[in-house]
Amino acid sequence: MNQFERFQEALKLKSTENNKFTVNPDTNYFVGNTPHGGYLMALMHKALTTILPHSTAISSSVQYLDRIDAAPFELDVEIFKISRGSSSGIVRLKQENKTCTTFTGTCSDFEHMKGYDDLQKPLPDIFNQSDKKDYVKMNYDKISKGFTPAFIQQLECLIHPDHAWWNRGSESQIRNNEARCSAFLEMEGGTPDQFCLSFYSDILPPVVSNKYGPLGWIPTITLTTHIRQMPSTSEVYADFKASDINKGYFEQDCNIWDLNGNLVASSRQLTRILKSEEKLSNNL
Repeated sequence: MNQFERFQEALKLKSTENNKFTVNPDTNYFVGNTPHGGYLMALMHKALTTILPHSTAISSSVQYLDRIDAAPFELDVEIFKISRGSSSGIVRLKQENKTCTTFTGTCSDFEHMKGYDDLQKPLPDIFNQSDKKDYVKMNYDKISKGFTPAFIQQLECLIHPDHAWWNRGSESQIRNNEARCSAFLEMEGGTPDQFCLSFYSDILPPVVSNKYGPLGWIPTITLTTHIRQMPSTSEVYADFKASDINKGYFEQDCNIWDLNGNLVASSRQLTRILKSEEKLSNNL
């Protein structure tokens, strides 16, 4: 089974009753003992598009409310609206009768969309500044053997050489480095579908790590993703950036292009550096 097929298998939903599913999460898409946030988003995304009549969740917002254990959970879909051109609803992820995550989405059909195209967002300059052969495989085992999260081992992920913070010495971890991470992403065996794009929108390490070095767990609070079109290449390019840390919280923006230069998805997440004063005050 190739990487793309393995991901599709990990998104299997079991229908239990009207608009409800159960999921036994695949530990290959975990961070430690917890399902990865992008994987959870893809599962909820699939649940919504399974129920609604329109094929693609073109806009979605996830609220991560509580930790998910490594155990089965339920996805409960509520329909908000169905019209000719779009439909919308919410998916509630419940474990032990507690709502842990919500996914609100609007769906439509790309194949029926018509309208004017302009103001295309090109691939960033950084895409042309380094040869792909110089990109670095995302692998944290240099920090600690076995430290690379399981989910990142399910795809090919090559990080821009300036953003591979785990390969740098401590003396270069501050001031001159951007809060940024850019990468080539590919699941061998298929062209990314909408669920892959949801997964990819939260795939890279928090970008503040590139500026400050490892900061421990940096949880995502909310994640909003817009799917603009389906990719035309199996490999895509993702560019994540952040600015303005305020009280330990920061916004991380992501844009994803296929290699024909088409913007296929964009996202923004609100993220928190836990104990930020304690971790960062000595680095300033």
